[in-house]
Amino acid sequence: MKYKFRSAFCMACALLLVGAAFAMTWTSPKGFLTDDAYIDKSLPDENFGTEEILWVTSEGGDPQREAWLSFLTPDMISALNIKSIDEIASATLRVYAKEVESPGEVKLHFYNEWFPEDIMVWEHGLEYDPEIDGVVDISDEGWYEIDATSLVKKAVLECKDCPFSAVLVAKGDASVGFASKEDPEGNGPVLKVTLDR
Repeated sequence: MKYKFRSAFCMACALLLVGAAFAMTWTSPKGFLTDDAYIDKSLPDENFGTEEILWVTSEGGDPQREAWLSFLTPDMISALNIKSIDEIASATLRVYAKEVESPGEVKLHFYNEWFPEDIMVWEHGLEYDPEIDGVVDISDEGWYEIDATSLVKKAVLECKDCPFSAVLVAKGDASVGFASKEDPEGNGPVLKVTLDR
């Protein structure tokens, strides 16, 4: 009986090790986020591409400020050797709330191209995918994680050879300032992707 238990225990351990060997997690390095900016409806011609804070604000559900983030899809695909979106088990966008003027929910949307942070303005705003790819409830300052699995799958399907963008849009009357890649404390957005092969 003792040997049967030991054999079953060893087999369970082996299965766990095999499972671990086929799971791979990648965290975006510095430089993977190539551009970030926010745009402001009340200042339609002004550019905020070098700001340390990315503002997202809505009034009565009407977006007033949106944050845009552009990532290098080919670098992610190469680092993980992604062959199919079926391999993507999960993805998370980590953002740091530096200022919370009004707590509330922030939505994540997909845009299938890169944008130039140095000339991005509200007046020439781009049309992102209206489908919501993730939601996070911001209550206070600190780190938050947004489920970005569907967004990353879209990026792999639609932007294999080009960058893709994530768009943060506030709901209701929320107003939150997230740390940008220019944040002096290094709390800019980070993307984490886990594969299950």
